[in-house]
Amino acid sequence: MNQRVKIKSYAIAFATISLAAACSKKAAFSQDTDNPPPTGNNITVNVTTIAGMANAPGTVTDGNGASARFLNPTKMVFDNRNKMLYVADGTCIRSIDQQNNVKTYLPLGVLSPYNEIKDIDIAPGENGGTLYFVSKENDLWKIEPDDNSYRTTKIIDRVWGGNETGPVNTADQLDLPNGVATGINGTIYFFNTAWNTMHSLSLQSLSPVTGTVTSFAGKPTATSNGAAWPYKDGNGEEATFGTGVTDIASDANGNIYVADFRNDLVRMVTASGTVTSLFQYENGVGVDYDGAVNVAQANRPTNVSASPDGKAIFFTTFGRGGNYSPALRMVRPGKDVVTLVHTSLNYGDGQNESAALSTVGGIAVTPDGKTIYVSEYLKKVIRKVTIQ
Repeated sequence: MNQRVKIKSYAIAFATISLAAACSKKAAFSQDTDNPPPTGNNITVNVTTIAGMANAPGTVTDGNGASARFLNPTKMVFDNRNKMLYVADGTCIRSIDQQNNVKTYLPLGVLSPYNEIKDIDIAPGENGGTLYFVSKENDLWKIEPDDNSYRTTKIIDRVWGGNETGPVNTADQLDLPNGVATGINGTIYFFNTAWNTMHSLSLQSLSPVTGTVTSFAGKPTATSNGAAWPYKDGNGEEATFGTGVTDIASDANGNIYVADFRNDLVRMVTASGTVTSLFQYENGVGVDYDGAVNVAQANRPTNVSASPDGKAIFFTTFGRGGNYSPALRMVRPGKDVVTLVHTSLNYGDGQNESAALSTVGGIAVTPDGKTIYVSEYLKKVIRKVTIQ
């Protein structure tokens, strides 16, 4: 299914009810005075708001910086082909250039009013803005720029959820697909949150759509109450993921990263389907703890993004939980975990301890690994975190 639509700017009121959690920042943080975690590297962190106005009514309004308005900004990806940030905003996709100009790429009305975009990633192609995205109604789409318009192709079209494999669109193959990522050779990976599994899709053609969906990693949930299998690393279906996974990301080496919410981990899946944990497994500790990967811990990872070389994996957590904000953290595989933006009761732009984030809907990193974009869906703004 292809569509060609002129890009327009829309403004529409929208109310949303979401769970609150926020984020503060810095590189050396004490979880409590009795048991302080190891001190991280001396990293200077700056947080600025680049688009939207905090607590403004939710609308889809284009503009520069603070004059732009967002509906429900969540997952993001930075496209180095045109130096553009793309933001899933409810059922829309917004673009933000390096001068903080916000435009509507995929307008309201193209998807159904209830078909919220759950995640986006880069799709192969020469043109910036060629993206894949998954949506709430168990669909997988491709969107491409087309002069001053865009073209969409629905790759998987299944309303009913399922975890089936085989030729694309011959069965119910997506079920709460809360994560999508592109691997080497154009392979598409998606995470079926209802089953705690990651599948891969090898596309042969887009017109007509042909390809094959195969199991990639994670033992499918088969218990009557939907509970996850006990935690386990391993290859393919030998490995298990916890419930509540809402984000995956990839690097240029073909590795896929998973924010494993219930297992309090960031997991790495190689191109051959081998799953490993990037720091120690301590399910349910309820605390962020910096240090070497054999002692570091995390409290409910929610979002993940990777530098192309795979040397720095960024993720957000619940931080201290409760009324405290979530944290933005970085794991350097095989080395350590460092908190960049720490848990806090405050909110605002600034440097190190003076800055804090709010509810995080998604993150995206630039190729040099020095800039991390953060969307805040309750504040309805886009923040930029730079590290030195």
